[in-house]
Formats: sequence, C-alpha cells, structure tokens
Amino acid sequence: MKKIELIPLVGIQIEGIGQVDLGASRADVQSVLGAPSDALDDQYYYDELELRLDFNGRGVLEFIESINGPNPEKTEISIYGVNPFRVEAAELVTILTDKNQGEVDDAEAGYCYTFLNSSVGVWRQMTEEDVQEEIEEIKADGEYEDNADMLLEDLEKSKFFWTIGIGVEGYYVP
Repeated sequence: MKKIELIPLVGIQIEGIGQVDLGASRADVQSVLGAPSDALDDQYYYDELELRLDFNGRGVLEFIESINGPNPEKTEISIYGVNPFRVEAAELVTILTDKNQGEVDDAEAGYCYTFLNSSVGVWRQMTEEDVQEEIEEIKADGEYEDNADMLLEDLEKSKFFWTIGIGVEGYYVP
C-alpha cells in the first residue's frame, strides 16, 4: 500500500515518490507522478494512487481527491495523523471541524461537508440511517435474507466517508 498524506492548503506527500503541491503546473505534477492513467481537459486520474487531480483554466493544480474510500485497495491515506477511511464519519467531522477553526458548510449534512478555512471536503453516498431504512423496507417486503450480505456490506460502508479532498485556499468559498 502506498502511503499518501494529505496536507491541507499545501498538497500531498507520497511515500517513496515525493510531494505534489497545490498550485503546481501540469508539468510539475507529471515530473513527480509521471503521466496520468487518464486525463480530461481539467482532470488527471492516477489509478495506482487512487487520486483525482483538478486543474483550473490556467493549468494550475487546485484540488486533489482520494476517490476510492472507504476501502482503498492500493493506498493508505492520512490527514492530520488519522486515516479518514478508518475513522467513522461523525468523529472525522469533529476532527476536521476542530482543525478548520472556522465555518463548515454542512448544507448536505450527513453526506458532504466542506471545511472552508482548511479547504477540505468529504463525501459519501449514503448514511447509516439510509441503509437502516432500506433494511426495514426490505424486511417488510420479506426479501431480507436474499439481500442480507449486500445490505450488511452497505451498512458497514455507510459508517465512513468515501472521498476526501483538499483544495487551494478559498476552494470551497462561493
């Protein structure tokens, strides 16, 4: 597993590879990471690092996201000394809120939070409550046994965020 440290407002440090700074050019990024697995106009994907990098219109790196949570297969992510995919969602929000020391956009509370001072964002598709409701509906329909494995897997996955990203200063400010 490749260890990647997310350093808010700075960039990422990748064990055995080096540092990629927010604000870097595409050429600077490629000089550290090599050619991306896939590239769109404003995004690079690095499959082996399970990362998506976003560039602004001037070709400057403005956002880095770990995209394969909560169970990355090739990377071990850390931010502020914790693995955000091993810390349950409520605890991670508390940690990130404390480090942010300012306004948190929780308009999509439960699913998505953006920490405006530190330019950190987290996201997940479903909450534990969502899965519990689904379990109750499926039980009422008498189809729980046929779906139990999938539902229990979803319930475990719903305890954690699925992506975490860091951006340049002001990235999440409207």
